[in-house]
Amino acid sequence: MSEHSCPVSGSVGGRCPVGHAGSARSNSRMGPRGCAFSGYGQPGDIHAAFDIPRGVDAEEWLRMRERKSINQLLYTNIPSVQEIDAAKTQQEIDAFNVHEQDLLAVALGAPARQVMLRAEEIGPGTGWIDGYLSAEHGFCPPDYEEAVGALSRTPGRIWADLCERMPGCVARGRVQESVAALPLVEGTKEVIPDQALWAAVVALGMLCSIYRFEAKNDGSEGITSTRTKRKKPNVPMGDDLGEELVGIPRTIALPYYQVSRRMGRTLPHLSFPDQSSYNIKIRDPTSNYPYLARFDNIDLRWPVFGEKAEIAFLKGCADTSASFQHGPDAIAACQEHVMNKNVEGLLREMIRLKEILERMPNAFHSINVNPNSGENYVPVHQWIRWGKFSTPLSKRCPASSGLQFPPFLVMDAFLGRKKYTSFLGNEGVHLRAWLPSNLRAFIAAIEYHYRIPEFVQQSGDPRLMGVLDGIIEAYTGERGFMGTHRYKVFGILEIAAKIGRTETNGLSGAADASRPWEETHRQFSDAMKERLEPYRGDLPVEPHQMRGTFEECRYVTRVLNRAHVDSDSTRSIALVTLDIQDTGITFMPGDRLAVMPLNSWEECAKVAAALGLETRIDEPVNVTGTWSRFEQHLSSVRRMTAPRRLTVADILRRGHLAPITKELALKIHSLLAASSNTVLQVLATDEWPVRGSLGDLLQDALMDTPAHIWDKAFNLDNLSWLADLIPVEVPRTYSIASYTDELLPSTVDLAISRAEYKLCSTFSKQEDINRAGVASGFFNPHPPSDDMVSDDEILVGVSRPLAFQLPLDHMAPCAFFAGGSGIAPFRSFWQYRLTTDGLSGGKNYLYLGVQSREKFCFEEELREYVNADFMEVHVAFSRDSRGLAYDPHSRDLVEKHIPPRYIDTLIVEQGATISDLVMSKKQGGLGGYLYVCGSVAVFDSVMNGIRKAIYTHCTATMENVDLIVNKAFAERRFMLDVFMTPKPLPCNLPTIPLSQLAQHTGHRPGSRMWIGVHGSVYDVTDFCPMHPGGTQIVKSNAGVDCSKSFDNLAHTNNPEVASLLTKYFVGHLTPKPDYQGGEEEISALYDLWAAYLRTTTETLVAHQIEMHEIQGASIKSSSSYDPVGITNIWLREDLPNTIAIRTFYSYQSRLLQGGFTALFGAKLQELVLKLSFSIASASGAGANIQLPDVLGAVARANTSTDAVACMNEVALVGQFVCGAEGALRFQERGVFAYAAKCVELDIELLEDLRQEIGTGMDAFDSIAAADRMQDPDFEANRLTALSTFLLQILERIARRLGIFYAQLSQCSVYNPELERNPARTRWALVRRCIRDGSLFVMAHKAATDVLTAGQQSSYYMSRANPNQNVDFDNVMSQVRTTLGSAQIETQPSMPQQPVTLNAVHQARGRSSGDASAVATRENAGALRAMNSFVEKNSKVIRRLSRMPPMPMNFEDLQRSALGLPHTPPAESHDAMQMIGLGIKGHDIAGRLPTPPSSRASSRSPSRVRGSSTGMSASAEMLLSKLNQSRTRGNSLHSRNASSATHHSPHLPNHSQLSSHQLNHHHATYPVVGGLPTPPMTGSSMHMGKPTAHTALSSAMGNLHMNTRRPRSEAPSAMMTPRVRSTSRSSAGSVAGGHAHAHPHAHGAAPAMGHMSMQSTTSLRAFKLRGLVDAGERFAPPA
Repeated sequence: MSEHSCPVSGSVGGRCPVGHAGSARSNSRMGPRGCAFSGYGQPGDIHAAFDIPRGVDAEEWLRMRERKSINQLLYTNIPSVQEIDAAKTQQEIDAFNVHEQDLLAVALGAPARQVMLRAEEIGPGTGWIDGYLSAEHGFCPPDYEEAVGALSRTPGRIWADLCERMPGCVARGRVQESVAALPLVEGTKEVIPDQALWAAVVALGMLCSIYRFEAKNDGSEGITSTRTKRKKPNVPMGDDLGEELVGIPRTIALPYYQVSRRMGRTLPHLSFPDQSSYNIKIRDPTSNYPYLARFDNIDLRWPVFGEKAEIAFLKGCADTSASFQHGPDAIAACQEHVMNKNVEGLLREMIRLKEILERMPNAFHSINVNPNSGENYVPVHQWIRWGKFSTPLSKRCPASSGLQFPPFLVMDAFLGRKKYTSFLGNEGVHLRAWLPSNLRAFIAAIEYHYRIPEFVQQSGDPRLMGVLDGIIEAYTGERGFMGTHRYKVFGILEIAAKIGRTETNGLSGAADASRPWEETHRQFSDAMKERLEPYRGDLPVEPHQMRGTFEECRYVTRVLNRAHVDSDSTRSIALVTLDIQDTGITFMPGDRLAVMPLNSWEECAKVAAALGLETRIDEPVNVTGTWSRFEQHLSSVRRMTAPRRLTVADILRRGHLAPITKELALKIHSLLAASSNTVLQVLATDEWPVRGSLGDLLQDALMDTPAHIWDKAFNLDNLSWLADLIPVEVPRTYSIASYTDELLPSTVDLAISRAEYKLCSTFSKQEDINRAGVASGFFNPHPPSDDMVSDDEILVGVSRPLAFQLPLDHMAPCAFFAGGSGIAPFRSFWQYRLTTDGLSGGKNYLYLGVQSREKFCFEEELREYVNADFMEVHVAFSRDSRGLAYDPHSRDLVEKHIPPRYIDTLIVEQGATISDLVMSKKQGGLGGYLYVCGSVAVFDSVMNGIRKAIYTHCTATMENVDLIVNKAFAERRFMLDVFMTPKPLPCNLPTIPLSQLAQHTGHRPGSRMWIGVHGSVYDVTDFCPMHPGGTQIVKSNAGVDCSKSFDNLAHTNNPEVASLLTKYFVGHLTPKPDYQGGEEEISALYDLWAAYLRTTTETLVAHQIEMHEIQGASIKSSSSYDPVGITNIWLREDLPNTIAIRTFYSYQSRLLQGGFTALFGAKLQELVLKLSFSIASASGAGANIQLPDVLGAVARANTSTDAVACMNEVALVGQFVCGAEGALRFQERGVFAYAAKCVELDIELLEDLRQEIGTGMDAFDSIAAADRMQDPDFEANRLTALSTFLLQILERIARRLGIFYAQLSQCSVYNPELERNPARTRWALVRRCIRDGSLFVMAHKAATDVLTAGQQSSYYMSRANPNQNVDFDNVMSQVRTTLGSAQIETQPSMPQQPVTLNAVHQARGRSSGDASAVATRENAGALRAMNSFVEKNSKVIRRLSRMPPMPMNFEDLQRSALGLPHTPPAESHDAMQMIGLGIKGHDIAGRLPTPPSSRASSRSPSRVRGSSTGMSASAEMLLSKLNQSRTRGNSLHSRNASSATHHSPHLPNHSQLSSHQLNHHHATYPVVGGLPTPPMTGSSMHMGKPTAHTALSSAMGNLHMNTRRPRSEAPSAMMTPRVRSTSRSSAGSVAGGHAHAHPHAHGAAPAMGHMSMQSTTSLRAFKLRGLVDAGERFAPPA
């Protein structure tokens, strides 16, 4: 039986609107709700039932029977005689006849339906080349196997075959060779039939895209050796076929060009639906409820990389599009009913469309960034790789954007979107032109003809208007489809932006914003406001700011009844029934009702009496801001054309009067000019909010405030202050406690518990006074106040919690855990399951905790369910021994004496059943769905009980308990609905400084994770696995103040989030010190340093996302950090996986290529500039000050031998990306071990930087707390001491970078002793060196070898070599050079900025080695700040400087400021090119200018010499205190040494390090390398380096005999070069490592260079051993 043969629906073709597609059981013979088609429910022969002649098609006969004439349809309501006589003009009389457009539409049919019918008729015969469109399947293919099957029967099957094995080709690095080996098969109709076109266009598009991806990302996009030439396949290319196919082999370019043109695509391009919706396989074609292509019912047919991120993300996108499967038919039916003016039919179809839209956000949850979520897990760094793959083939191609999915543009047209001026609006218009023809025609049909919203507005039917409001909210509202999509994108893009990607596929977020995910969020907000504009007007606030406010309450209702649900005489819980007749409200189980409570008249009277407003209660008030928006909102929901002004009564009843917030108390305090003792007592509270009301406060304050102050504060001549004083109340949210299968429900039930609190002592005057909460007291007043029905107008709105819904599988078992009124949503759950499935559905369990038998809710109803074997009920009474026990034999609740107990005890008692429900099916459990509803205390009790039950029945350790519970949360089988329980937070605890917050990033196993939100700190370690958005989103904000993200995600207004946060509260953040007048510079430095600390912490957090995946426990097992969530990426099918090489290459290139841009770039220079300027200004002109050479140390570190060696080694890793001659197979274990050690050193460096910068952050608090001395220049001396101390820290940071490079340079990919076949590894090295020419080192001049060696690593590693200080002129020369080079770099690029949308899409294919967008934009801001600072203080700088005032070139600056010879930067650049080291888009020496060695000095490297700076005694004393506090603190210095020398206070005293400190435990992260392979100790790592040298020495001995010098004659930088490949340095510390491998082998003295020694123990010991060398001597740099 077809849906469209139903005479009620009035549509044609397809199936029943709700009977099949919408009903719970696909085999149900029940019609849709309200269905009047009696024949639908009649069993037997339909021909006999309707007297249809035999041999006649029943559906067509019924359809023809229902057809009517045009006049029957359009002239049903002919005007009366009076109406005709009232017409005055001929035009009015003519208007009584229908319009020609209506006549034409009725004659031809509704446009949208006709487009659909035509598509259904022509599509199957033409291979659906116009696009898929049908009533039953919407925009989804009717048969997902048809096109693929047709392609497999043609010569084009070779494309599908290659797509099937593409993940293996990518893993082996053989993509280009595989594509080039394909024979040419043309895409003409004779070869490829129409039925195979969709499969062909998908397969060829993916082959072209992966070939282009491999060409762009071949291991040379990051750090690379310029001598390495990538071989391109020697095959014909498709360069003559257009810009899109340039450089792509003709074997796929030509057929792709031909097939695209046959599909109507002017330009060949790979769309988003191509990769997802048309690239899936259906597991079970019969499992079509609620739609076919669900995430759990599909597989990705042709993954390219075969990674979790690609598969889960594309399946999730296909699921999102498929969830709209029945939407087109509902929209076409709506248009038909509008055409026929059938209000009832339109109402039914609009409700159907609303239900479809409300279900769609669930599809987004199939994409999860929680590592425990199994096949739903999307690792974000892998998602970045897919994003680069999906880059358009050319700038003129349409982007592979989510806006190409039908729901977006179809719903925009349906709702009549008028504006497309935003970025995403423009993108939508642009992409709409590239959609398939059928989809474009359907959109045009609903956009230009019979617009549904216009008909609804003209009808004036409140039901239609209410349902339309629901459709708008379901699609474009904050809690609807668009809002959920925006939050999902925000979370994923925030993580992605911090690890390399900056924008969505449509390039949203690519604008110049400091935080691109916030820019994307803003662009999504702009698009949402454009969609809302026809219905909400021009919104003055962002959509997320409307969440949790009155804006969500768009319906007007009244209380019908308040009833008892238990035998409690006080009625602590009441069943409140609201009247929603004719409002258009619909709801489903689990939905919540947001209600705007009203203050009691008693509270209003207290405020009015205190303010003298008793007689002016109905007087209008002029309002602005939020109250003005509320005034307009009231008029809108009341369907009023002109707004009605708010009165005093409106503000008092709808404003926030209780409890007293800090902001409200401060307003009163300010208005009363601090004259009220009562207000002062309230402000002195030790917790907020205060338990009392505004009326209480005003009543008491009135008595102790002078009359003239009171009258002035509350002037009755102008009442505008009233709206400023009292804010608008926020809505309360209650779970709906009822379900009905009516089409439009007439009532809704809420189970509301009356919240009571004791009035605070300030107002109670030592009396014990109980008060009820505002909302609960209004809806459930104490019974003595009677149950009379209130006629008050209440604003309500329906919201659907995405993480609290029944499972789609009706046979899934469900367990409900409730405390008190938490039973409310479960009543709707069990009513729904009973209505839809009867007694044959899944098993239901209720575990209820209440105080006593009298408060046992819904007892009679529950007993009926227990007797019918529909549900098991288990109850725990906490204050009553009259227990009830479930008896499975009698199926009843039996009276039994049970000692009082809480719900956790009950859960442990029933632990066997509950444990099975919690465990997933893969773990051997039932995979049940568990729901917890109640207060935070109930949540805690339930979780404790469940953990104990699992520990008792399933596992031996608590760690395994957490794994099982976390798995349930990740699979979204464990859902929470936590009450808003206002819990005052103490405000007298010790505050937490930013430095302490930054230390808790949780990236080490066993460490804690803290976040800061609006001045409070929360430990979210335990909550992280339960976070609905995934663990990585929380981790990406660890250790920093994430208030802005919190606000953007609307968590601030979410009562459930606020309730949960109180559970994890740690303390309040230390506020910024209140610097007094004259301390603006310290205040500015505080902000700058705090931003630097945040950058450091975010950099560390961003890199931990990838670190655990790169570092595995062994080559065959998962990560040692998370054995369940993250799998081993190094192997695919037991062979080395080049995708892992890509991951590490991108990861390390991003660090080294940018030179840690965010940390050692312009932000560091800005700090050095301002700190140096502060010291120089304090010393005055002419003072011979000496400053630490911070910038010089960074620049020298970046151009040192060690840095060159590190770059070369990473470049070598890049050569393995595309599997050059299979070289990876000879060094696979060496690469794995090298990657693990690199990540270890990276994280260690970032941890040390965080620690040092945190120490500097603490110095601001110490300076602010310092006692004021008897010194007229105390403020200036504070600044001087602080600046000196911070410069010392920056110097240590700069030196730490050099240590990092020295340590990293000792790591090598070449480790034959780790490989399975060391001999082949050594021989592979010799062959590679011969092949790339590096074996013949005689071709290189000795001078070039010396130059390319760079600075010596010993410069950074030796205690005996203090850094040489510089003067202020030197600092300024470095800053000016940086600013000049920045201007040179930016000027040429300005005209090249793309001006069209198509032109900017290519930006997604940026190099993976570039610095992240966050770092780039922060540095751009730092450069602007430096430039502004220099311009603002140019006169002072000129006075302090000895340099000429006019700009000079770099050589002149150096000569004038330093008077020393130097090597121009250009030569350094040439040197880098000569050694074959190329960095794409970057110059090593260009990151920071490389200054020459400064004047020789014996001064302390980390202190500004007192005699030069002229620091006063007070400044010296302050500096001494800061250094003492740092020593006592937890800085890098204090951790590693117990004391420091006077001349070098920043260097550790290594002689006092015990062996226990160096060797106390093994490294946290074992090295990847197989089974009992020893760790990469200092000796083993060093063995790798001379082994490579030994492998070549026999072949090179004669050639280099005359180039070697005795060890005693050569400085370390001139030792025998070790040549291994073009991507390794041939001198410097590498040779020094060889010399130090056996320092006393021949009785020689220790070498004069320095070599960092690696430890087999902890990370910290590894670093310290690199500094310890008791007998070292220092050779100064040449």
